[in-house]
Amino acid sequence: MTPPTTPRRAGNARRNADPPSFEHGFQRADDRLPPPPPRRPTGLPLVLMLALGLLTAAGVVQVRTRARVLELGADIAELTAEHGRLLDEKRRLEAERAYLRHPDYIEEVAAGRMQMVPATPDRLQAIRLRDESKQTGPSKQGG
Repeated sequence: MTPPTTPRRAGNARRNADPPSFEHGFQRADDRLPPPPPRRPTGLPLVLMLALGLLTAAGVVQVRTRARVLELGADIAELTAEHGRLLDEKRRLEAERAYLRHPDYIEEVAAGRMQMVPATPDRLQAIRLRDESKQTGPSKQGG
C-alpha cells in the first residue's frame, strides 16, 4: 500500500522526495532509536542516600551535643550561684554562733532572761563519784 500522493510544488521537491536509503548504518535525527539496553544498577543512588542519612545523623548528634553542653553550662552557673549564696550564709551563721557563744552574751542572757545570779562559794556543792571497782552488778559480769 502506498501513501496517497499529494500535489508537489517545485520548491519542495527535495523535501518531498522519497527518503534515501540509509543502509550504510547512519540514521536521521528524527528516526526512532531503538530502546537502550537495560542499565545495570550501579548502587550510586543507594550510596548517596546512605551518605545523606549519615550526614543528617551526624548533624543531629552535633546539635544535641551542643544543646546538652549549653544546658549543663546553665546548670553549672546556677549551682555556682547557689554555692556562693550558701558560703555567705555559712559565714553569717559562723559569726552569729561566735557572738552567741561569747561569755559576755551568755552572762547577759542568764541574768536578763533567766534571772540567774553568779554562784557564791556557800552555794557550791562537791560531787563525788563512786569507785567503779566496788561496784558489782550485771554490767560488770558481762566483761
